[in-house]
Amino acid sequence: MNFMSTKEEIEKNVGENTLTSSGEIRTIQDMWNAAIEYFIAGKYDTDAMSDISERMNPKLTYQDIANVCSGVYADTYWHDTFMDTAYLSKSLVQALGINQSQANTYAKYAIAQWRGLLVRKNISDIGTIPTPGDVTQSIDIVCNQNTPIKTDDLIKNWNSQYWITPQVGKNYIYVRCANAQFYGSITNAKAQMFYSTGGFNQPPTSWIQCYTASGSSESGNILLLGGEAGEIPLGVRAVSEAFNFETKSTDHICVIAAITTDYFKKNKPTEIPLGNWNSSTYITHNGAAGWHNFDPQTSVESTLVFYNQDNSPEEFLFTANCRNVPVGSKIGLRSADPKFSFNSGLIEITKSSQQIEHKLTLPPNYKGQLIVTMQDKNGEMLPKNAAVQINMQWRLNKGHKHYTKAVKHFMDMDAAIDAKDLSLNMGSFTLTGGKK
Repeated sequence: MNFMSTKEEIEKNVGENTLTSSGEIRTIQDMWNAAIEYFIAGKYDTDAMSDISERMNPKLTYQDIANVCSGVYADTYWHDTFMDTAYLSKSLVQALGINQSQANTYAKYAIAQWRGLLVRKNISDIGTIPTPGDVTQSIDIVCNQNTPIKTDDLIKNWNSQYWITPQVGKNYIYVRCANAQFYGSITNAKAQMFYSTGGFNQPPTSWIQCYTASGSSESGNILLLGGEAGEIPLGVRAVSEAFNFETKSTDHICVIAAITTDYFKKNKPTEIPLGNWNSSTYITHNGAAGWHNFDPQTSVESTLVFYNQDNSPEEFLFTANCRNVPVGSKIGLRSADPKFSFNSGLIEITKSSQQIEHKLTLPPNYKGQLIVTMQDKNGEMLPKNAAVQINMQWRLNKGHKHYTKAVKHFMDMDAAIDAKDLSLNMGSFTLTGGKK
């Protein structure tokens, strides 16, 4: 089958700075088509906005323009780790002559929905930005140990969890994705995959690159039904080619995936600037990236890593959320670092859905090990149907240097009005029971 991409079709029919379309833009689809043509012709986003506004039917709105351009010109608005509403707002003012307040509103609502290839961070993820709920339990990251899986099986069984705990030695891993709210064909989709020691807030410098099984490349093709690469229209599902992942230990690990396209080339995880802010926003504001932090316990004590990436002391909160944990079991969080030790003590579970919290202030540029104890009333591992989700949150009080922009990016105006502390998600890790 010959997959001629949208880019190829347009370049075949238009010159470098000319467009084939003209006349009234009557529908949202017309608007997408026009914006894509402008993008491929090398026009600035502001030129596209201005022309579209002059040609569009009165029933269409400036909000529609903001929505469309947020997808087509994603690279223009990407700011290190997130789509920046300030960048989109500035373009809207320049192109349409509207006031800053209106532009800010249009930009905020446009960027609140991911428009492009989406990697689900959890089973309920539909592309809302920032992603609500658990952001590090991606159903779209796949591991099947040393047995390859057919492309069609991964696509047809879209909501099935394909995760077998990686074994020591060779493993095949994949990432799935789908075109979410991008009303055109996405071209040149590529994936990168990494792994790191299991834990929280791991900087990209600690990630280990995985390579494709077929050609030992850092970048893998995104494949459609039938196993061939091609353009990805709205709603179409796809999966990467297989990557090799080899581990030499049974330590808990985190698998990470990131996808680029012709419309979003700036999704480069290894270039993320260090810092807690960048780590948090990349996890919660990037629809084209996913994490898988989920493993059964292999002993009563499990070790996970955690970081404070900033060069200042910072306050964090660990929570352990218990699900189906038998009453009488004991859960504990501690660090064995002699220079910075903490211990929640072993807390007895009195109800199966109990939550445990431990607040602490970490030293600057700190890497530590969190030892999680999970034992039943007999001191053994928990049953298989039990799970403990450990979360790490970064606490910001109203005087913190990141507080104001955190309110803006996480849209928590109520917290600002009430002068409440904010909690930024630094990831989670779920440990299930390991009793056989």
